[in-house]
Amino acid sequence: MFLISLRKQDEHAICVAQRSIEKRILGVTRFIQARDGIRSSELRRQSNIRDAVAWAKLSKIRWAGHVMRFRDDRWTRAVTDWIPRDVTRTPGRLPLRWSDFFVKSLNDRFVALRVPLPSRTHWSTMARERDE
Repeated sequence: MFLISLRKQDEHAICVAQRSIEKRILGVTRFIQARDGIRSSELRRQSNIRDAVAWAKLSKIRWAGHVMRFRDDRWTRAVTDWIPRDVTRTPGRLPLRWSDFFVKSLNDRFVALRVPLPSRTHWSTMARERDE
C-alpha cells in the first residue's frame, strides 16, 4: 500500500538502489562494468528484474482501484481520502497529494485523447444527403 507520493528524488534513489542490487546479484562490480563497457540496461536485461519505480506506481493504481470498489465506509477508504486540516504547511511548493499522482498519470496516458478531432459531419446531415 503506497499512500505516500513519490517525489522525483525518491524515484531516483530507488533506481540507484535497484541498479546496485542488480549488480550485486550478477556479481558485477563498478570496475568490471567500466572495464568491459557493460551498460546498466544490459544488466537489467540479464537480471530479469522489473523496474521498482514502475512496480510502485502500478501497485498504487491497483490499490486505488481496490479502494474505489469498496461499497461501505471502511477505514481504508477514510484514511486514503483523509487530508489533515489542523496542520499548517511550511512555505514553499505545495506538497504532493496522493491524488495528484493519478491526475498526472491519466494525463500522460491519455494525452492523445486531448488532441482536438477534426470536425465531423453529423449523422442526420449524412442521412439527408443520402436521400437526395
